Amino acid sequence: MTAQSKPGPAELAAMSDLVMPMAIRVAATLRLADLLADGPLTAEALAEKSGADAAALHRLMRYLVARGLFEAASEEEGGGSGGAARFALGDGAKWLLDDAPGSPRKWLDLDGFGGHMDRAFVDLLPTIRAGGPAAAGNKTSLSPAAAASYDELMAERATTEGPALAEALDWSRFSQVVDIGGGTGAQLIALLSAHPQLKGTLVELPASIETAQRNFTNAGVEADVIGGNLFELELPKADVFVLRYLLHSFEDDQAVEALTKCRKALQHNGSVLVLEASDTVPAVFATMDLLMLVLGHGRERTLTEYDDAATAAGLRRAAIHLPKAGPRVLEYVVA
Repeated sequence: MTAQSKPGPAELAAMSDLVMPMAIRVAATLRLADLLADGPLTAEALAEKSGADAAALHRLMRYLVARGLFEAASEEEGGGSGGAARFALGDGAKWLLDDAPGSPRKWLDLDGFGGHMDRAFVDLLPTIRAGGPAAAGNKTSLSPAAAASYDELMAERATTEGPALAEALDWSRFSQVVDIGGGTGAQLIALLSAHPQLKGTLVELPASIETAQRNFTNAGVEADVIGGNLFELELPKADVFVLRYLLHSFEDDQAVEALTKCRKALQHNGSVLVLEASDTVPAVFATMDLLMLVLGHGRERTLTEYDDAATAAGLRRAAIHLPKAGPRVLEYVVA
Protein backbone atom coordinates (compact mmCIF):
# COMPACT_ATOMS: atom_id res chain seq x y z
CA MET A 1 0.00 0.00 0.00
CA THR A 2 1.42 3.38 -0.97
CA ALA A 3 1.32 6.53 1.13
CA GLN A 4 -1.17 8.01 -1.38
CA SER A 5 -3.66 5.10 -1.35
CA LYS A 6 -6.75 5.32 0.80
CA PRO A 7 -7.21 2.28 3.08
CA GLY A 8 -10.68 0.88 3.61
CA PRO A 9 -11.90 -0.99 6.71
CA ALA A 10 -10.22 -4.26 5.70
CA GLU A 11 -6.91 -2.59 4.94
CA LEU A 12 -7.06 -0.62 8.18
CA ALA A 13 -7.71 -3.81 10.15
CA ALA A 14 -4.71 -5.48 8.51
CA MET A 15 -2.50 -2.46 9.19
CA SER A 16 -3.47 -2.37 12.88
CA ASP A 17 -3.38 -6.11 13.60
CA LEU A 18 -0.91 -6.93 16.40
CA VAL A 19 -1.48 -10.68 16.46
CA MET A 20 0.66 -11.65 13.47
CA PRO A 21 3.60 -9.31 14.24
CA MET A 22 3.84 -10.57 17.81
CA ALA A 23 3.35 -14.23 16.85
CA ILE A 24 6.23 -13.93 14.37
CA ARG A 25 8.43 -12.28 16.98
CA VAL A 26 7.72 -15.03 19.51
CA ALA A 27 8.60 -17.64 16.89
CA ALA A 28 11.81 -15.75 16.16
CA THR A 29 12.71 -15.44 19.84
CA LEU A 30 12.11 -19.14 20.49
CA ARG A 31 14.11 -19.98 17.34
CA LEU A 32 11.33 -22.28 16.13
CA ALA A 33 12.55 -22.22 12.53
CA ASP A 34 16.01 -23.45 13.50
CA LEU A 35 14.49 -26.16 15.68
CA LEU A 36 12.48 -27.41 12.69
CA ALA A 37 15.32 -27.09 10.19
CA ASP A 38 16.18 -30.81 10.42
CA GLY A 39 12.60 -32.01 10.04
CA PRO A 40 9.10 -31.93 11.54
CA LEU A 41 8.55 -32.12 15.29
CA THR A 42 5.53 -32.63 17.49
CA ALA A 43 4.30 -29.68 19.51
CA GLU A 44 5.55 -31.42 22.65
CA ALA A 45 9.05 -31.97 21.27
CA LEU A 46 9.19 -28.42 19.92
CA ALA A 47 8.06 -27.07 23.29
CA GLU A 48 10.69 -29.09 25.14
CA LYS A 49 13.47 -27.83 22.87
CA SER A 50 12.32 -24.20 23.01
CA GLY A 51 11.49 -24.04 26.71
CA ALA A 52 7.80 -23.34 26.13
CA ASP A 53 4.48 -24.78 27.30
CA ALA A 54 3.37 -27.49 24.88
CA ALA A 55 -0.32 -26.57 24.83
CA ALA A 56 0.35 -22.87 24.38
CA LEU A 57 2.99 -23.48 21.74
CA HIS A 58 0.60 -25.74 19.85
CA ARG A 59 -1.92 -22.91 19.68
CA LEU A 60 0.77 -20.52 18.44
CA MET A 61 1.93 -22.96 15.77
CA ARG A 62 -1.64 -23.64 14.67
CA TYR A 63 -2.07 -19.92 14.12
CA LEU A 64 1.22 -19.58 12.21
CA VAL A 65 0.27 -22.57 10.04
CA ALA A 66 -3.09 -20.95 9.28
CA ARG A 67 -1.24 -17.80 8.23
CA GLY A 68 1.07 -19.75 5.93
CA LEU A 69 4.35 -19.29 7.78
CA PHE A 70 4.87 -22.86 9.02
CA GLU A 71 3.29 -26.11 7.78
CA ALA A 72 1.33 -28.91 9.42
CA ALA A 73 3.21 -32.17 8.85
CA SER A 74 0.36 -34.34 10.17
CA GLU A 75 -3.38 -33.96 10.52
CA GLU A 76 -4.86 -32.96 13.85
CA GLU A 77 -7.86 -34.60 15.39
CA GLY A 78 -10.25 -32.74 17.65
CA GLY A 79 -9.61 -29.36 19.17
CA GLY A 80 -7.47 -30.24 22.15
CA SER A 81 -3.90 -29.36 22.94
CA GLY A 82 -2.62 -31.21 19.86
CA GLY A 83 0.56 -32.35 21.55
CA ALA A 84 0.94 -35.13 18.96
CA ALA A 85 0.47 -32.81 15.99
CA ARG A 86 3.63 -32.38 13.92
CA PHE A 87 4.79 -29.09 12.49
CA ALA A 88 7.29 -28.36 9.74
CA LEU A 89 9.29 -25.45 8.40
CA GLY A 90 7.35 -23.58 5.70
CA ASP A 91 8.87 -21.46 2.95
CA GLY A 92 7.97 -18.25 4.77
CA ALA A 93 9.47 -19.47 8.04
CA LYS A 94 12.84 -20.04 6.35
CA TRP A 95 13.42 -16.30 6.72
CA LEU A 96 13.38 -16.88 10.47
CA LEU A 97 16.41 -19.18 10.32
CA ASP A 98 19.30 -17.70 12.24
CA ASP A 99 21.53 -17.60 9.15
CA ALA A 100 18.94 -16.19 6.74
CA PRO A 101 20.24 -13.28 4.62
CA GLY A 102 19.84 -9.97 6.40
CA SER A 103 19.39 -11.62 9.80
CA PRO A 104 15.66 -10.83 10.15
CA ARG A 105 15.37 -13.27 13.09
CA LYS A 106 17.86 -11.28 15.12
CA TRP A 107 15.95 -8.06 14.50
CA LEU A 108 12.69 -9.75 15.50
CA ASP A 109 14.10 -11.40 18.65
CA LEU A 110 12.16 -9.96 21.60
CA ASP A 111 15.13 -10.67 23.90
CA GLY A 112 17.43 -8.51 21.76
CA PHE A 113 17.65 -4.87 20.73
CA GLY A 114 14.91 -5.34 18.15
CA GLY A 115 12.55 -6.33 20.95
CA HIS A 116 13.61 -3.26 22.90
CA MET A 117 12.62 -1.09 19.93
CA ASP A 118 9.31 -2.86 19.45
CA ARG A 119 8.30 -2.54 23.10
CA ALA A 120 9.06 1.19 22.99
CA PHE A 121 6.06 1.61 20.68
CA VAL A 122 3.73 0.25 23.38
CA ASP A 123 4.19 3.66 25.03
CA LEU A 124 3.61 5.65 21.84
CA LEU A 125 0.44 7.30 23.20
CA PRO A 126 2.03 8.81 26.35
CA THR A 127 5.10 9.68 24.27
CA ILE A 128 3.00 11.65 21.77
CA ARG A 129 1.08 13.36 24.56
CA ALA A 130 4.23 14.33 26.46
CA GLY A 131 6.47 15.10 23.49
CA GLY A 132 8.91 12.34 24.37
CA PRO A 133 9.29 9.14 26.40
CA ALA A 134 9.20 9.21 30.18
CA ALA A 135 12.76 7.82 30.32
CA ALA A 136 15.06 8.47 27.39
CA GLY A 137 18.01 6.15 27.11
CA ASN A 138 20.95 4.99 25.06
CA LYS A 139 23.14 1.92 24.87
CA THR A 140 24.24 2.38 28.47
CA SER A 141 20.61 2.10 29.62
CA LEU A 142 20.02 -1.23 27.87
CA SER A 143 20.35 -4.57 29.55
CA PRO A 144 23.71 -6.25 28.85
CA ALA A 145 21.97 -8.71 26.53
CA ALA A 146 20.16 -5.98 24.59
CA ALA A 147 23.35 -3.88 24.37
CA ALA A 148 25.27 -6.86 23.01
CA SER A 149 22.44 -7.51 20.55
CA TYR A 150 22.58 -3.89 19.41
CA ASP A 151 26.32 -4.14 18.78
CA GLU A 152 25.87 -7.40 16.89
CA LEU A 153 23.14 -6.01 14.64
CA MET A 154 25.09 -2.84 13.90
CA ALA A 155 28.26 -4.83 13.23
CA GLU A 156 26.51 -7.05 10.70
CA ARG A 157 25.22 -4.01 8.86
CA ALA A 158 28.60 -2.27 8.99
CA THR A 159 30.36 -5.39 7.72
CA THR A 160 28.21 -5.19 4.59
CA GLU A 161 28.24 -1.42 4.19
CA GLY A 162 31.82 -0.67 5.33
CA PRO A 163 33.52 -1.81 2.08
CA ALA A 164 31.09 0.37 0.10
CA LEU A 165 32.08 3.37 2.22
CA ALA A 166 35.74 2.56 1.59
CA GLU A 167 35.07 2.91 -2.16
CA ALA A 168 32.69 5.87 -2.06
CA LEU A 169 35.25 8.67 -1.87
CA ASP A 170 38.94 9.42 -2.23
CA TRP A 171 40.50 8.22 1.03
CA SER A 172 44.08 8.77 -0.22
CA ARG A 173 43.85 12.40 0.93
CA PHE A 174 43.48 11.29 4.56
CA SER A 175 45.99 9.79 6.97
CA GLN A 176 44.20 9.66 10.32
CA VAL A 177 40.57 8.52 10.65
CA VAL A 178 38.50 8.64 13.83
CA ASP A 179 35.29 6.59 13.86
CA ILE A 180 32.99 8.03 16.53
CA GLY A 181 30.33 5.66 17.78
CA GLY A 182 31.73 2.90 15.57
CA GLY A 183 30.44 0.08 17.74
CA THR A 184 32.68 -2.96 17.80
CA GLY A 185 34.86 -1.79 14.93
CA ALA A 186 33.43 -3.41 11.78
CA GLN A 187 33.33 -0.18 9.78
CA LEU A 188 36.81 0.91 10.85
CA ILE A 189 38.19 -2.53 9.99
CA ALA A 190 36.78 -2.16 6.47
CA LEU A 191 38.38 1.27 6.05
CA LEU A 192 41.78 0.29 7.41
CA SER A 193 41.84 -2.93 5.39
CA ALA A 194 41.06 -1.11 2.15
CA HIS A 195 43.38 1.84 2.79
CA PRO A 196 46.61 0.79 4.53
CA GLN A 197 47.87 4.38 4.70
CA LEU A 198 45.18 5.19 7.25
CA LYS A 199 45.76 5.15 10.98
CA GLY A 200 42.53 4.58 12.86
CA THR A 201 40.94 5.40 16.20
CA LEU A 202 37.63 4.12 17.50
CA VAL A 203 35.67 6.23 19.99
CA GLU A 204 32.91 4.26 21.71
CA LEU A 205 31.11 3.69 24.97
CA PRO A 206 33.03 1.43 27.39
CA ALA A 207 30.57 -1.47 27.02
CA SER A 208 31.73 -2.10 23.43
CA ILE A 209 35.47 -1.58 23.83
CA GLU A 210 36.58 -5.10 24.79
CA THR A 211 34.78 -6.67 21.82
CA ALA A 212 36.16 -4.00 19.48
CA GLN A 213 39.74 -4.64 20.58
CA ARG A 214 39.25 -8.36 20.05
CA ASN A 215 37.80 -7.73 16.57
CA PHE A 216 40.76 -5.55 15.57
CA THR A 217 43.17 -8.26 16.66
CA ASN A 218 41.27 -10.99 14.82
CA ALA A 219 41.13 -8.86 11.67
CA GLY A 220 44.86 -8.15 11.82
CA VAL A 221 44.50 -4.37 11.88
CA GLU A 222 45.94 -1.87 14.32
CA ALA A 223 43.67 0.78 15.77
CA ASP A 224 43.58 2.90 18.89
CA VAL A 225 40.50 2.61 21.06
CA ILE A 226 39.10 5.35 23.28
CA GLY A 227 36.27 4.42 25.61
CA GLY A 228 33.97 7.03 27.07
CA ASN A 229 31.14 9.48 26.48
CA LEU A 230 31.77 11.64 23.41
CA PHE A 231 30.69 14.78 25.22
CA GLU A 232 33.15 14.17 28.05
CA LEU A 233 36.16 13.28 25.90
CA GLU A 234 38.85 15.30 24.18
CA LEU A 235 38.98 13.97 20.65
CA PRO A 236 42.34 13.14 19.07
CA LYS A 237 43.54 15.22 16.14
CA ALA A 238 42.61 13.72 12.76
CA ASP A 239 41.95 14.74 9.18
CA VAL A 240 38.72 12.76 8.86
CA PHE A 241 36.00 11.99 11.38
CA VAL A 242 33.25 9.47 10.61
CA LEU A 243 29.87 9.73 12.33
CA ARG A 244 27.68 6.89 11.08
CA TYR A 245 24.09 6.72 12.34
CA LEU A 246 25.19 8.79 15.32
CA LEU A 247 23.78 12.31 14.99
CA HIS A 248 20.21 11.04 14.66
CA SER A 249 20.66 9.74 18.21
CA PHE A 250 21.01 13.31 19.49
CA GLU A 251 18.76 16.28 19.93
CA ASP A 252 19.74 19.39 17.96
CA ASP A 253 22.00 20.99 20.58
CA GLN A 254 23.91 17.74 21.10
CA ALA A 255 24.28 17.23 17.35
CA VAL A 256 25.81 20.69 17.03
CA GLU A 257 28.08 20.01 20.00
CA ALA A 258 29.27 16.72 18.48
CA LEU A 259 30.06 18.41 15.16
CA THR A 260 31.79 21.27 16.96
CA LYS A 261 34.07 18.86 18.84
CA CYS A 262 35.01 17.27 15.52
CA ARG A 263 35.67 20.63 13.91
CA LYS A 264 37.97 21.68 16.76
CA ALA A 265 39.99 18.46 16.43
CA LEU A 266 40.09 18.59 12.65
CA GLN A 267 43.47 19.00 10.99
CA HIS A 268 44.07 21.29 8.01
CA ASN A 269 41.99 20.39 4.96
CA GLY A 270 40.21 17.67 6.92
CA SER A 271 36.62 16.48 6.61
CA VAL A 272 33.76 15.38 8.82
CA LEU A 273 31.68 12.60 7.25
CA VAL A 274 28.07 12.31 8.40
CA LEU A 275 26.35 9.07 7.39
CA GLU A 276 22.60 9.23 7.96
CA ALA A 277 19.37 8.11 6.32
CA SER A 278 18.26 10.15 3.33
CA ASP A 279 15.02 12.13 3.38
CA THR A 280 14.37 11.23 -0.26
CA VAL A 281 12.24 8.18 0.68
CA PRO A 282 9.45 9.74 2.79
CA ALA A 283 7.93 6.54 4.20
CA VAL A 284 11.27 5.16 5.44
CA PHE A 285 12.36 8.56 6.72
CA ALA A 286 9.10 9.07 8.63
CA THR A 287 9.28 5.58 10.15
CA MET A 288 12.84 6.09 11.37
CA ASP A 289 11.94 9.51 12.76
CA LEU A 290 9.07 8.02 14.78
CA LEU A 291 11.41 5.29 16.03
CA MET A 292 13.91 7.89 17.25
CA LEU A 293 11.06 9.63 19.07
CA VAL A 294 9.95 6.56 21.02
CA LEU A 295 13.54 5.61 21.81
CA GLY A 296 14.01 9.10 23.14
CA HIS A 297 17.44 9.87 21.72
CA GLY A 298 16.97 12.31 18.88
CA ARG A 299 15.45 12.67 15.44
CA GLU A 300 15.95 12.06 11.75
CA ARG A 301 16.90 15.20 9.85
CA THR A 302 16.52 16.49 6.33
CA LEU A 303 19.55 17.50 4.32
CA THR A 304 18.81 21.14 5.11
CA GLU A 305 18.63 20.40 8.84
CA TYR A 306 22.00 18.63 8.78
CA ASP A 307 23.48 21.55 6.88
CA ASP A 308 22.05 23.93 9.49
CA ALA A 309 23.59 21.90 12.33
CA ALA A 310 26.93 21.88 10.51
CA THR A 311 26.76 25.63 9.95
CA ALA A 312 26.13 26.17 13.66
CA ALA A 313 29.24 24.08 14.34
CA GLY A 314 31.42 26.11 11.97
CA LEU A 315 31.29 23.67 9.06
CA ARG A 316 29.98 23.75 5.49
CA ARG A 317 28.96 20.95 3.16
CA ALA A 318 31.54 20.21 0.48
CA ALA A 319 30.07 17.09 -1.14
CA ILE A 320 27.51 14.29 -1.02
CA HIS A 321 28.77 10.77 -1.67
CA LEU A 322 26.49 7.84 -2.50
CA PRO A 323 28.01 4.45 -1.59
CA LYS A 324 26.75 1.35 -3.38
CA ALA A 325 25.36 0.18 -0.04
CA GLY A 326 24.45 2.00 3.13
CA PRO A 327 23.50 5.59 3.93
CA ARG A 328 24.57 8.61 1.94
CA VAL A 329 27.69 10.43 3.09
CA LEU A 330 27.55 14.15 3.78
CA GLU A 331 31.08 15.59 3.70
CA TYR A 332 31.63 18.75 5.73
CA VAL A 333 34.73 20.93 5.94
CA VAL A 334 35.66 23.95 8.01
CA ALA A 335 33.63 26.95 6.90
